[in-house]
Amino acid sequence: PPRDGVVGMVRRMALTLAKLTFAVVLIAPAVAQAQQVAMATLEQRIATLAKSPPPYSRECRITAAAHEGRTALRTMRRALKEGRVVKVLAVGSSSTSGVGASSQFATYPVRLENDLEVIFKGIDIDVISRGVPGEGGLSACTPMKREVAETKPDLVVWQVGTNDAMARADIDELKLHLARTLQWLAKNHIDVVLIDPQFTERLSHDEHYTKVVRAIEEIARQERVMLVHRFGAMADLAKQQGERAILANDLFHLNDLGYRCMAEYAAGAIVAGIIQAQTQADQGASVPSDGPPLRQ
Repeated sequence: PPRDGVVGMVRRMALTLAKLTFAVVLIAPAVAQAQQVAMATLEQRIATLAKSPPPYSRECRITAAAHEGRTALRTMRRALKEGRVVKVLAVGSSSTSGVGASSQFATYPVRLENDLEVIFKGIDIDVISRGVPGEGGLSACTPMKREVAETKPDLVVWQVGTNDAMARADIDELKLHLARTLQWLAKNHIDVVLIDPQFTERLSHDEHYTKVVRAIEEIARQERVMLVHRFGAMADLAKQQGERAILANDLFHLNDLGYRCMAEYAAGAIVAGIIQAQTQADQGASVPSDGPPLRQ
């Protein structure tokens, strides 16, 4: 092409680039300011939650401790801070897949997602359900690593122990598998909340079953992860309302109300862990605080 045409084309490209650069210069501060406002809003929301945690619904109120742990969910807090989609991987057995629920919308992972999005308004939280009926803690390690690699979650909520207890699994072997899996998740900077076994009146008198419940609590404390006391919480609800109020017709799996309460207790544990992470960030701490676990 003629020289003037080439020069003109170069000038137009330079002008376009200049306009784009100017736009970026104008937009960048606005984006940074919006991020600062969002972070300030998040910190204000967490401060409010610290003073007044989200209450349980009337049907799910209990006197027992619903969760335990002094664990900072730092990855969850960071994901919320970044304003991106927060990924929660729910793994476990039939309680996670929703056996006993009237529909998928009544399962605990779906309810947990809804609860968290109400608590943290304006943030997209994706709870990915990977429940496998019959799966136990002894067989969960390899599938969990595969699911983690596929979904890249910020948090794993692991409902564990019921099938191991029913199968009379060796408790020391179960504790070893749980500890190794929790350590692997920690090394990969993935937050964890454990949910202990299901409650029924009949199983509450089974010595091996209750030993598994206590073993999971022991490992949660040892590995410093948040624990939802489903067994104790559902025992409290059963005492108040009768176990048929929270159990399906098989008197083993949860029904819609049971799953709703399970989701509320899990959400409460997650909020407590995020509050702890914010507290540590405010104090400039990089390690979990010492001291006995908190029960709430």
